Amino acid sequence: MNKAVQLFNQRRAKNHKEVAYYSKFIFNGHFVVFLSIAFGALMLQYSQMVKNLSPHINYHLIIAVTLAMLTITNIRTFVRPADQIFLLNFEQHMNAYFKSAMIRSALIRIVIFAIVAALFIPLYFNAVDPSVRGFICAIILGLLMIIIGIWIRFFMMKLDIAQHLISLLIFLMALSGIYTSLEGLPMTIFPIIIFGFGLIYLLIKNTQYRTVNWHAMIDYEERLAHQQNKTINMFTDVKGMKDTVKRRRVLDVLLTKNKTKYNQQHMFEFLFVRNFLRSSDALWIIIRLILIAAVVMWIVNQEIIAMIIGAFLVYAIVLQTSQFYKQQAFQLWPQVWPVPESLVLIGFKQFMRKLVCLTTMIIAVIYIIFYPAHFYYVAVFFLLMLWTMRNVTEKIEKRMKLLKD
Repeated sequence: MNKAVQLFNQRRAKNHKEVAYYSKFIFNGHFVVFLSIAFGALMLQYSQMVKNLSPHINYHLIIAVTLAMLTITNIRTFVRPADQIFLLNFEQHMNAYFKSAMIRSALIRIVIFAIVAALFIPLYFNAVDPSVRGFICAIILGLLMIIIGIWIRFFMMKLDIAQHLISLLIFLMALSGIYTSLEGLPMTIFPIIIFGFGLIYLLIKNTQYRTVNWHAMIDYEERLAHQQNKTINMFTDVKGMKDTVKRRRVLDVLLTKNKTKYNQQHMFEFLFVRNFLRSSDALWIIIRLILIAAVVMWIVNQEIIAMIIGAFLVYAIVLQTSQFYKQQAFQLWPQVWPVPESLVLIGFKQFMRKLVCLTTMIIAVIYIIFYPAHFYYVAVFFLLMLWTMRNVTEKIEKRMKLLKD
């Protein structure tokens, strides 16, 4: 086996092992039950929607935009910062390495694309003016654009072209062909396919004497790895995950201005709030969870199922808040300041109580807006919130005692 391919397979296996390790904590019994209920409710709602399609909505465009977005495929190369030093002399043999990376990325995206396309079959053929030939050609173009897009991205990265511009080009090429095919003009896919392969040929000729831009490749891979870890971190703690901070002056109004609270009893609460508001990950994870709750509760259109989904997301938010404690409490500043360590946990409890109560109230308001006749179901959110907060704080206190021992 080629040494470059062997190196890629080793790194791919290591990444799969890490994902499998965290998946054991994510896909536990409770989460699997929730996913089953949510998927069943969404499919039921989807089948009802298909039977009562509005003639004033362009469903072909919705399908085309969704499928075109799926053709935008990132390339997981698993390169490391040290590669720009130790693999520099081996660069002429790295084509097999990058080819393996592109094949893996393409196969994963093709499977996802095929599943989503199959889900769109009932919607498309119940909409206005469906075309069997047009749908087949749209799927073929989408699959080809995944492959073409990966090659375009790889060669354009050698030319230092920005990632968002590459993604925009791939999206527009796929959207124009898929939409016109769904509209009953399947022959339009051929000019796009010819243009795509022609562009690849020109890029090959233009980059055949260019070396790999290791800095750009490593930065790109680190961003993809960070996105993967952020997704996992929404459900369980990821070791070694780096967080970036940025001051958001608009949110400074949420920091306390009461001078009487600038003391030892409230210092860690202030620091937890400030770090949360300036965190690039924790803040946006909570916002995404709230948006997911709003969208799913609106789509489901079943008060019981929406209540279960809302309760689960309240549970997920409390767990995410506990992971923020792990990220912050073991840093240097709680250990060097001349205050008792017990105040760290007290400050976290104060912070968590405010954050979780606020987010639970937002989810409850969203539920009441969609299901005003069943407003009393929101009591489940607050009961689950109190129970989860109690369990989380007890586990943290127990862990702190074990660490001291």
